[in-house]
Formats: sequence, structure tokens, C-alpha cells
Amino acid sequence: MAIRTRLAIWFSILVAVVLTLSALIRYTGYKQALQSRQDYSLRVVADILDSSIPRHSPTKNEVQTAVARMIREYPDIELKGILIEVYDSSRAVIFISSLSEAQQFHITEDIWKRTQHKEVSLTTIPAGSDNGSIRILTKPIFYRNKLIYIIQVGSSTNDIEETLESIFLFNILIIPLSILLIGIGGWFLAKEALKPLEAIITASHHISSGDLHHRIPASDTSSEISALTRAFNQMTIKLQSSFQQIKDFSENVSHELRIPLSILRGQTELSLKRSRPVEEYRNTLESNLEEILRMENIVERLLFLSKAERGELKLEKSELDIRDLSEWAFAQFKLQAQEKNINLILNSENSVTVYGDEVLLRELLLNLIKNAITYTNEGGSVSLSIGRSDEGAVISVADTGIGIPEKDIPHIFERFYQVDKSRSTQGSGLGLSICKWIVEAHNGKITVESAYGKGSEFSVFLPSPDRNG
Repeated sequence: MAIRTRLAIWFSILVAVVLTLSALIRYTGYKQALQSRQDYSLRVVADILDSSIPRHSPTKNEVQTAVARMIREYPDIELKGILIEVYDSSRAVIFISSLSEAQQFHITEDIWKRTQHKEVSLTTIPAGSDNGSIRILTKPIFYRNKLIYIIQVGSSTNDIEETLESIFLFNILIIPLSILLIGIGGWFLAKEALKPLEAIITASHHISSGDLHHRIPASDTSSEISALTRAFNQMTIKLQSSFQQIKDFSENVSHELRIPLSILRGQTELSLKRSRPVEEYRNTLESNLEEILRMENIVERLLFLSKAERGELKLEKSELDIRDLSEWAFAQFKLQAQEKNINLILNSENSVTVYGDEVLLRELLLNLIKNAITYTNEGGSVSLSIGRSDEGAVISVADTGIGIPEKDIPHIFERFYQVDKSRSTQGSGLGLSICKWIVEAHNGKITVESAYGKGSEFSVFLPSPDRNG
């Protein structure tokens, strides 16, 4: 069942319950109001009779004369169909109005007991002439604590019952019609309100078919739908970016591994074509080992980044002197720098303390210095500077190497991205990605400034121990 149909049904059920309860409350209220008004009229007539009939043991003629005079003075009593009966203390009839001759009330035992206690009682009895009822008020009149007569006034409830029946029939007709109209209106409103969801469903079908460029137009229907639309579009953008990264990752991995694998296969096949001197076999094995180590390095770095992104790497942080780590990292590249005739320069203050993982910060420094030496020509220089800022430590690695073209600078921290598209260098394209993750894991940031052909400078900003969360 469509959601708009279900919404319309539930909305109709809710409206039916509300309208029915409202009708019952109104019906009960009208009934009580009409009965109260009728009872009040009977009390007024009984009080007028009480004031009109003498209190001192009136005779039958005196009562009849008094009642007749009252009816003449208040003609509305008969016009409204008020029935009047007067009884003496022995329950004998003293007076019966012309309207009540066809329907004598009589004083039941229950009413008689109440009169003995000076109680005014209200009862309803069935009418004899039709299916209606008569509302009767009985009022005992006492004089010097002695019952002298009993007044009974009554009126038909037909008008009340007809009014209530009209209200009931009106509700019986109007409630189903209202439910039908509201249900239809609710269905159309739900359909209109759910149109943005249909757009989301359509977009989902496009995405499932591989079209990640599809976006949902902004909706002005409601803040909730607009928020859902924005969230869906943001999710699509992230999916598109993730899928593109996966695609690029797969292509780069296959490219990176294909080269060493091709070298391994070519050298191995060449060695197996004919017998060769032991020295040639040794050279071949050494070359193969170099390629194997390169593939092993790529796989290890990929595993590192994968674990890091899944949150499986836990940092063992402690207070560290970044100057000591820099001196250690510089010492690792002295021999390599001498072989390329590169001048290594270390500029550091006496002590700069950071709060971080020693193993990862060593990896950070090694990657940055190695990257600088790799892309610096013979006779150049690489400098490592350690300093302080208002936020914490500043690490700067500068070189006089080949530099980075301006169009490539935004991408150098991406996996496998290399300025040299031919992959002629021995880098895997993962070092700077690892550096970026390490810096961000320490709540820091890394930036680069470079001029093509003039060199590059990587700057790392790490918070001091009291600022690191």
C-alpha cells in the first residue's frame, strides 16, 4: 500500500474519532441543556402555583379558582403545553388542568415518600397517547410542618427528543461526508507533500544504475524535506567522491604494481631462456628483490592508511622534544645526501615540546625529508627548521628541488598522486598521504608552498601539549 494512501486512511480514522467524540460531547451537552431548561420551566410554574394557592387548608374550589386565575394571568403556561395537577394530603385530586385530563400523573409510592421528607422530585414517565415521554416535577407544600397539598407540573419531552433526533441525524449525515472529503483531501495533500520523496526515489534509481552526477532540486515544501534533500545530495556527493577515489585507487594500485611485476616477469623469463653465469643470476635476483621490496612498501603503506581510516590505529601520545626527533631523522639521511651531494641544514631552537605519538612523528619527519631529498638535484640543499608559534610547534622542510607545478599543488596529498606522471621516480605516491593523516591525527595541519623549478617548502603545525585534545 502506498504511503500516501496509508496516510490518508490514518488521517481519516483520526478525523472520524475526533468528529465522533465531538458529536457525542455536543449531543450530551445539548441534551443536558434542553433538560435543564425544561426542568427550570417546571420549577417556575410550580413556584407560581405555590404562591397563588392559599396555605391554610384550601378547599377544592379555592384551589381551582387560584389555579384558573394563574392560568389566565400566565397564558403562556397552557400555550407551552404545561400540565398541572394538585393533590391534597390524602393524595386525592383537587385540580387537573384540561391538558392533563388524558394523562393523569398519579403519585407513586416513591414520590409520596419524598414528599414526606419535603423533597422536590423530578421524574420522567411514558406518555399514553404517543411514544413520547412526560417530564414531571412534584413539589409538596407544607404549612406549619403539615402537608396541605401537592403540586405536580409536567410537560412533554417531544420537542427535546425531536431536537436531539435532528442533531443525531445531522451528525449521521455530516460525519461520514466530512470523513470522505477530508480523506480525499488528505490523500491529495499527502501526494503533494511526498513529491520530493518521489524525486529522491528517482535519484536513487539513477544512482543504483551508476549515475552519481544526479542531484535532487531544492524543495521549498517544508524544512524537513529540504533537510532530507540536502542530506541526500551531500551523501551523493560523498559517494561520487568515494567511488572516484576507489576508481583512481584501483587504477593507481594496478599501475604501481604492474611495473614491478612486469620487471620481475621480464627478468625472470630472460634468465630462464638460457644458462647464464652466476653473477648475472645474482644481479637478476638483486633487481627482483628491489622490486619486491618496493611492492612490499606499497602494500604496507596501503594497509597503514586503511587501518588509519577505519580508526584501528591508536596513538600512544606523550610529551616529546621535536628537536631530538628532527636530529635523529636528519641522521638517517646523511649518507644518501652525501651520495647526491646535497647539503643538509638543521635549524632548531633549544627545545620545542609537542604531545604526540613518537613512532608516527618519526615517520612524518622521515617521509618529509626523504621526499625533499628525492626531488632535489645534485648540489642542492634541504633544510629542516624547528620553531614555535602561538599555537605550538612549527616544522618546516624546504628544498631547492624541482618544485611542484601550481595545478598539481591541490592534489599532492592524494594517494598515488605524483607530479611525474611517468612514475620514473621510486616514490609510491603514498608518503604525503600518510604525512597528512599523521598531522591531522595530532590535531595539526600541513601546508605546502612551491614554485616550479625553484623548490618546495612543507610546513607542519602541531599544537602544544596544553592545546592538544
